[in-house]
Amino acid sequence: MARRQIGVVGALWRYPVKSMRGEALPIVSITQRGVAGDRAWALRECAYGGLVSARTWPAMLQLRAAWADDPAITKDARVRIDLPDGASIRSDDPTAPRSLSDFLQREVRLERVRNAPLTPAEREAIMRGEALPPARDFFDEGVIHLIATGTLAHLRRLSGGDSDFDARRFRANIIVDTGDRADGFIEDGWLNGKLEIGDAVRITGMRPALRCAITTHPQDELPHDPAILRTTWQFHQAYAGIFAAVEAEGIVRIGDPVFLSEMATGAE
Repeated sequence: MARRQIGVVGALWRYPVKSMRGEALPIVSITQRGVAGDRAWALRECAYGGLVSARTWPAMLQLRAAWADDPAITKDARVRIDLPDGASIRSDDPTAPRSLSDFLQREVRLERVRNAPLTPAEREAIMRGEALPPARDFFDEGVIHLIATGTLAHLRRLSGGDSDFDARRFRANIIVDTGDRADGFIEDGWLNGKLEIGDAVRITGMRPALRCAITTHPQDELPHDPAILRTTWQFHQAYAGIFAAVEAEGIVRIGDPVFLSEMATGAE
């Protein structure tokens, strides 16, 4: 296997609630289920039972979620959700569903990923069609998501330089700072290898991340910009960044080196 450094960890993000804005962190714990505490909660729409996504409900990106307690050490860790008016609610607040429903103008409830086995009563209710099976995760694709700064700079140039391809639009967990390299869709060169980050973490099973309308929606100071998705589609069939699996767990910090290990040319 050939091994070479491709960059360093430039930023780390965790999204406690699916489709809400998340929290930037200096250090994260990477587990087999991705960043500890990532996408652990979601909003479920009560009338039809589907999960609420910012794809179709851009207002979700006006909400910001952060852990009030450390989910790695606190069993019943709570999430804090900040609303646009400056108010905050916590996941254990009995008024939280009402506040979120009023904001979205649709009846919703907070739901946490379920790891415990079903009770007999729950199993019977599901069999009768009176309840939905609990979600075991809220990931659309792989458990961890990475993107290179060079890819974002390349897209910015392709768009003519008028659009801000800020990494926050792409909701990756690990932003790999590739330095001055910005000559293409850099993650394409990672797909047949493994990434090694810091002292222990290994990322494998990488596949291109298909982008959607979430990248175009406004959040914080970033405006609505259809050119983000249009450019990604025009020049790379809407793929940017990668989804992947975790082969080896560990701690990742900003500034950690990122290495790519891949089969050497001519190896059997």
